Amino acid sequence: MKQLLLCALLIMLTLSQTACTTIDVKESHFIKPNKNIELKALSTINDSVKITPVDIKTDDGQLLHGAYISIENAKATVIYFGGNEFTIRRYSAEPVTALLSLQVNILMFDHRGYGQNEGEPNIDNMKHDALSIYDFAKQLNTPNNLPIILHGHSLGSMIAGYVATQRAIDGLVLEGSVTNVKHMIDARIPWYAKPFININYSKELETIDNLAMVKQYYSPLLIVTGENDDQTPSSLAKQLYKHSISKQNNYI
Repeated sequence: MKQLLLCALLIMLTLSQTACTTIDVKESHFIKPNKNIELKALSTINDSVKITPVDIKTDDGQLLHGAYISIENAKATVIYFGGNEFTIRRYSAEPVTALLSLQVNILMFDHRGYGQNEGEPNIDNMKHDALSIYDFAKQLNTPNNLPIILHGHSLGSMIAGYVATQRAIDGLVLEGSVTNVKHMIDARIPWYAKPFININYSKELETIDNLAMVKQYYSPLLIVTGENDDQTPSSLAKQLYKHSISKQNNYI
């Protein structure tokens, strides 16, 4: 999450002064839309799969554009929620290639305000949109009644975690996830700088909390992290695993 570089800069500025500094952490630090996206780039991933552009309309009338990547004899359908700068055109190749090897269908959408989607990208909209995406996948899945698995990466892991508290899902993958925004920022600030910094978090950011989620989520859970990840500390992913009550939880 590149926005954390901003925090590092603020820390250095703080240490150069004797007075305390207050930092406001807002949604805009975590949500960065990107335009000029086309779905057709997905066709270069694998010629053997069927790639279908899909549109859904949310409860508030917002049109979301996405893609449904389907294969024959799929074992499950994965709903993929990308990270902060994820768009289908730019970054879908890697997750799609990895997931297709597991013999699954994949449903993914650009976040509201990202890619071809209009609207305002904020936490509340992302949460509501994610529920609309899940409900669409459920209808799409009805003929074969395949299991539905949520896979969220970075920011997307927080959105996937929210859906897991609102819908009955068959499995959850948290990749590059943190416990919550407060813990993530705290982990990135050196101890010697903390006495000089006050941090205010927007109320919207406080509504996404995967630590609280794993304490009430019972279905299968996979937590994926990197020991050398300098954006989302692996220590926070380990905390998710430690506090998980899932009967089938794994950590890699």
